[in-house]
Amino acid sequence: MYAELYAVATAFLRGFSAIPIKKGLKNSNPITNVFIYLAINTFLLWSITFAYYPLKQLFFKGFEYFVLAGFFAPGISQIFRDAGFKRLGVVITYPIVSINTLFSMIIAIIFLNEKITIYIVLGSILTFLGVFTLTWQRDSKFRLPKKDLYLPILSALFFACSVNLREIGLSKIKYPIIGAAITSTVSFMILLIHILIMKVRKKYWILQLHKDAVKFFIFSGIISCIAFLLYFIALSKSNVVVVQPIASTRPLFAALFSYFLLKEEEKITRKIILGSLLIVSGIIFLFR
Repeated sequence: MYAELYAVATAFLRGFSAIPIKKGLKNSNPITNVFIYLAINTFLLWSITFAYYPLKQLFFKGFEYFVLAGFFAPGISQIFRDAGFKRLGVVITYPIVSINTLFSMIIAIIFLNEKITIYIVLGSILTFLGVFTLTWQRDSKFRLPKKDLYLPILSALFFACSVNLREIGLSKIKYPIIGAAITSTVSFMILLIHILIMKVRKKYWILQLHKDAVKFFIFSGIISCIAFLLYFIALSKSNVVVVQPIASTRPLFAALFSYFLLKEEEKITRKIILGSLLIVSGIIFLFR
């Protein structure tokens, strides 16, 4: 039960973090937000680690799983997702990326031999349909292109691989926060390399460090850091097939926070109501 609560708290905080992100994006871009988030995440997690945990715990069997997890996501997964935004658009990319939950479960069942029940199956299906409904955007000109469709699919797959690698690593370590710090550090390094390559190729900084945007991104980054740690704790206490579907319900909380805090910009629609009902129903099954 504790794992499920941690997973809900993760989704709740991730959903709330969408509010300052949305405000910050008015004067900046997504990759700047991710850069600041990972920088804050890495700094805070290592600060806590060095302050409260024995240094000998930094060298443990299974260290490589967290390194690979960080390489896959947010690292490489984020790059493929952003490339999808650019080439396919948000309307197509977001719903496809949301299938990472299904990929995570399939990998966990096949490679980690995690047990699955009828409640997990029903809960996961309802949750996935709810997230898909919330992230799908109607577009009269919508056509599903075959070219570049691999970008969001690979993003979802790499994220799913990362989740399962974290699960393996957490089975070999006493303190989840150390695994979270390693994963965040590797992802930050991957993103920094990507930004530097973009700088060399395009001759300009892709980062847009607008003063007001940075303030919102820092606030969001601190919230997201807490969510990131709670997610690792949830994985350390339960299985991927239970934690990941619940943690992926961020769009539900983001929609609710947007409605109450951004009333002038957001409206409750039938799509939001239907998606929310599906997600809540799915969570109920996953808690059984």
